[in-house]
Amino acid sequence: MSLPQSYYSSPLDRALHTAQLTFSALPTPPEHPFKPTVKELLREANGIHTCDRRSSRTYIVEHYLNYTIEIGFAEKDLLWVPDLRESVSALTARLGELLEDIFSHDESTFISITSHGGAIAAILRVVGHRPFSLRTGAVVPVLVKVERVSGEKPKAHIDPWTPKPKCSY
Repeated sequence: MSLPQSYYSSPLDRALHTAQLTFSALPTPPEHPFKPTVKELLREANGIHTCDRRSSRTYIVEHYLNYTIEIGFAEKDLLWVPDLRESVSALTARLGELLEDIFSHDESTFISITSHGGAIAAILRVVGHRPFSLRTGAVVPVLVKVERVSGEKPKAHIDPWTPKPKCSY
């Protein structure tokens, strides 16, 4: 397998750090350096769990010096909600939007995406791959043939976000 030509990372600190640990010491060619782009939509399912709330833009810039932050990336996390959890269908739709964005703007053949179990599972659903569970730090190579088609995008059913469960003890 070739080294990636483009790198993308979730904005959550644990993914940013994993990408750095995985790729920063590799001897990448000058035309494809390890300079990941931080994508807001590449994050784990949103809501309720504080571990899924991202750090500020300033924190990311100060701690991950060679990373590029995508245009429009807000200073504070505008997607995380304390009392609702993103539905699986909403997560899948969001990761589909992310892939459309990447495939529309990146001509690379080999792309690395560093993210989280739920987000990766959603990406696999979007591309029609069988379900595949990954352990922390694991890699799954996926071959995707991108074809641009004309016409209107089919409408997807997206379930609403769900409230956090009530504790009864």
